[in-house]
Parts: sequence; structure tokens; C-alpha cells
Amino acid sequence: MPMIRANHCDFHYLDSGKGPTIVFLHGETHSVELFPAQIAEFEKSYRCIAYDRRGHAKSQVAPYGYSVWNQAHDLRCILDALGLEQVILVAVAMSTTIAVTFALQNPDRLKALVLSSWYELDGFPVLEERRRRHAMSFVDLHLLMYEVMLRKGRSGLEAYLFENYERLMPIFPTDNEPLLRRLIEIFACHEPPHYLQTGEFYTSIPQLTPRLREVRCPVLGLCGDADPSPDNPALMAGMANFSQQWIPGARRFSMMEKPQEYNRVLGGFLDSLK
Repeated sequence: MPMIRANHCDFHYLDSGKGPTIVFLHGETHSVELFPAQIAEFEKSYRCIAYDRRGHAKSQVAPYGYSVWNQAHDLRCILDALGLEQVILVAVAMSTTIAVTFALQNPDRLKALVLSSWYELDGFPVLEERRRRHAMSFVDLHLLMYEVMLRKGRSGLEAYLFENYERLMPIFPTDNEPLLRRLIEIFACHEPPHYLQTGEFYTSIPQLTPRLREVRCPVLGLCGDADPSPDNPALMAGMANFSQQWIPGARRFSMMEKPQEYNRVLGGFLDSLK
């Protein structure tokens, strides 16, 4: 299992292919397992890097350091450790906040930025206002997951999420049970402390939507047109280096729900950079 030490934490990572580098950055309570279809496609022409973020999946559950700022520093330290000067960054959901923070701090390190489902850039506590129709707050949901895992273990948490996903996880696909079960496995694959430490990350997210205009590299927004919390590209009206594309029939996890269409759109954007 390849590991790399960066910013006082051990990270599990994937590294395949040759060429310009794409770094795939998963969202909160996700893992590198979001991207098998993308890595299999783009490693033919690119070097593809993906890593389990701090406290996720096979990476170290460090006792501290989960803020947006420090996780953007994680990314910089990982790039430094791998000898990567400039990359294309593909971020998903809450990791878009890390990606934009990184872009603002390190504009010379990005060739392009892809933001898949970027509404989380609204920051905390605005995000909680948008989540009022959900059964509970994001932090309370993760506290619940922590408690279920302690009582019933990983398999028990998987069973609980499958029984309650329509109420607790409206972002999950509703018409593809094998994919639903795979996503539940990903959400339940972490060590118990992760579900507590996610609160530090979530409550540290600043309001980044207005600052997206400060990013100077090409930016692509990607979102499923059935995502329960869709992107709002009107907020970026007049931003010359920004474009938005929609994946028909997909919800939050368009890279897994509609991998061929996702790869087609991403590939077209990458071709435009050449």
C-alpha cells in the first residue's frame, strides 16, 4: 500500500500513468475509490494522482489538522513530496473548498481547476441554512455515524445507512442499488475518530464563492443535473475563465453514476488546455 509522509501525516495515495499530472481530490467521508473510472481512462495520457485525505480511509487519522487551511497545506506538501510543480486539480463536493483555498494560496501550482458539485463554497454556516430540509445537520449526521459504528461496527453502519439513506443521504443515487451499496461502503470505511473530526473541517469552511473569481487558471464546474443541491453558475456570470457543464441524470456522484459522460466532459476540458 503506497504511503507518503507530508505535513506530519501519512497519506495513502495512488499514482499511475505518465504525462501532465491530474490530482483527484475526494470529498468529505469519501475516498480514492470515487475515481476508478477516471483513473482508468486518463492514465492513458496523464499521470493520475489520488490520495485519501487526512483522517480518511487508509490515511492516518491524525489527532489534529482538519481545517480547510491545513488540508490545503496537506495538498501542497504532497505535491512537494512527489516533486510536482504544476497540476490539474479535480475536486469533489466539500473538497472543492480545499481546492479553491489551495488555488488562492498557490496560483502558480495549478494549470486548471475542476470543481464537481461546488455549492459547498458557500461556507459555514450558510451551508447549514441550505441543509434545513435534511433530517439533521452535517455534524450531527457524522456524530450519529460515529455512534452507530461504535455500537455495531462497520458492517452495522453500512446496514444502517442502507436502511436510512433516503432520509439521511438524499445525495445518494436512488435507481442503482449496486452503486448505492458501493457508496455506502465508502462512507463507512473510515476509522471511528474520522466521524468526529469531520466537524472541525466542516465548521472551518469560509465563504469562498465570491473568491472563486480570484482564481486565474481555467475553471470547470461539473454537476449532475439531478443533484439535490445543484451548483449556481449564475454566481460566476462574467468570469471569463469559468465554464459550467451538467451531467444528465446524475446526482452528487456523477463520476460514478455516469462515468462515461463525466469522462467525456472532463476530457473535452483537458483537451482545451493543450
